[in-house]
Amino acid sequence: MTKKERILMAMRGETPDIMPYTPRFDLWYNSNSYRGTLPKRHQGRSHDEIARAEGWALHKVVPELLEVVDPWENLTRGIGLYSLKENGYKINFSPNVHLEVKKTRRGDEEATLVEYHTPKGVVSTKEVINEEMRKAGVSITWVQEHGIKRPEDYEIWAYIFENITVTPDYDRYRVWQNSIGDDGVAVMMGSFAASPINHIQRDFLDATEFFFHYKDHAREMRRLAEAIGLVYEQTLKVVGDSPAEVILWGANYDDMITYPPYFQKELSPWIRKASDYLAAKGKLVICHCDGENQGLIDLIADSGMHVAEAVCCAPMTKLPIETYCERWCKSGKLTIMGGLIQSMLSPATSSLEDLNAYLDHFFKAVAPGNRIILSVADTTPPNADFDRLAMIAERVEREGRLPLEAGAFRPLTEAQLKPVVGRMAQQVPDETFQTVHADVLAGNDADIKVHIQTLLDQGVNAKEILNRGMLSAMEVISGRFREGSVFIPEVLLSARAMKEALVVLEPYLAQEKKDVSGKILLGTVRGDLHDIGKNMVATMLRGVGFDVVDLGINITADNFVAAVEQQRPDILGMSALLTTTMPEMKKTIDALIARGLRDHVKVVVGGAPLNEKFARDIGADGYGSDAGSGVDLVRQLLKGKIPH
Repeated sequence: MTKKERILMAMRGETPDIMPYTPRFDLWYNSNSYRGTLPKRHQGRSHDEIARAEGWALHKVVPELLEVVDPWENLTRGIGLYSLKENGYKINFSPNVHLEVKKTRRGDEEATLVEYHTPKGVVSTKEVINEEMRKAGVSITWVQEHGIKRPEDYEIWAYIFENITVTPDYDRYRVWQNSIGDDGVAVMMGSFAASPINHIQRDFLDATEFFFHYKDHAREMRRLAEAIGLVYEQTLKVVGDSPAEVILWGANYDDMITYPPYFQKELSPWIRKASDYLAAKGKLVICHCDGENQGLIDLIADSGMHVAEAVCCAPMTKLPIETYCERWCKSGKLTIMGGLIQSMLSPATSSLEDLNAYLDHFFKAVAPGNRIILSVADTTPPNADFDRLAMIAERVEREGRLPLEAGAFRPLTEAQLKPVVGRMAQQVPDETFQTVHADVLAGNDADIKVHIQTLLDQGVNAKEILNRGMLSAMEVISGRFREGSVFIPEVLLSARAMKEALVVLEPYLAQEKKDVSGKILLGTVRGDLHDIGKNMVATMLRGVGFDVVDLGINITADNFVAAVEQQRPDILGMSALLTTTMPEMKKTIDALIARGLRDHVKVVVGGAPLNEKFARDIGADGYGSDAGSGVDLVRQLLKGKIPH
């Protein structure tokens, strides 16, 4: 039985002779190849040559977006459109749409500005890549300027998408498919976004700005979504008639970003549509489900997709692998491709004992092992111990023969499988403040200013309005967010209402001493351009009364230290998403010690690849796994502490 046959059998719900093992290590390879740090036995080899030399199946789900022959293949990455060999199709723009490309270089950062000139007007995107990103092995540029900068841009982009044609490009795909052969499954990339609205969310707006537009510019957004839908309809037909066996349709699901009500309304219908259409063509649909899926587990199961790839489980996320198996695999709804969390591959975040204990549990928890393809979630980090991947392969060879024996493993009970739904008890505010309190909960940024001015005119104390009307409401929102009963949009809209209200209150608060819970300095470390997690922490901290100074992204250790000296914060919070930038946190802490500042500031860290062990090892005071726990951590550290 070939590796490809095993993978396809598992994807279809059949039982191969042994559990397929397809470790994804593109990020690790890109980084170590670029830095000249590949293991001696693999120096000079390509990614696929290494996998074949180790005897592993090739992981071919997510394309290498920077590996192109012609620049036009990824030229329109800023709007989520590609013409890669993995696509099997080409994107063609109308003759009435002229693309003007301007490339610039500043230091080690390369920028590409793409302007789209149309009869309706001009729109543009700008993406960058720098030396740190290359060292980190990233396979995609970072969009610095998104396509929608003002509401009027929606109509221009709608015109562009309405006039796009999608044409087959099967020959290049077949060459790539043949190069993989029986060593893996050449997944054709239909779309990174699951639906037109999700496309706008992923590619046209900043991650937080999207939610404001989703509420404030719904009509314009729907207009663009309809135009994008025309491209999606064409794409479905082309990939449906292609020689591919498996199609990627949608990626990066997460119950915070693609929160449950939004997922159900905006993503599920298109995933179902694509899955039904492609299944009728004899094809399977795979989705890249690499985020926190606690709130999405049943929605994903019922969406129609056939394979959930890059599934990341506890201890890196909230749900254990056995929950996924019970809900997805044993119910016969879909196959898991993943389960091997990346934090287990790095000595910075786990020991060999941790990894072996995890695998001991894994093999028992997934028994009998059908509908399981063991793969890394999301991908092997650059600082991973490569020999751990080889050790895992040896264990699969010894222990992965199917069907697996569950041994002493105890399956979850029905009660444990039921979703946890709760609602924090809400304290009813004093009647005087109920309207303002309700404005904050509803994110009513327009009326709250009028309501606050009315209270002020009636002689109500400004600090009382802030504390009993507004901050009390943000406490409710914060609690509901932590328990999972409200989501990012509610938090952002409530925070916006707070911000608008403070415009009215600030002159009155300035006349009296303003209570501040503490001063927090935040930033993403040098080399890292990701900021949505940091932004959420900042929003929630401000909402519950903290003074937050956000330094932004790509902050050096020296700049952190200088800001601590100048701002004198109670807490310094650092964020990182790239494993290669994690050492910057230790460098910053060491710099604080060298300058004699460490004893005067608490240091907390957060980000997807981090954990408690890493925080402890670098000398941080705490680790926050998400925005809600970050707020709790800050409060715990500052309990009884008087702000500077």
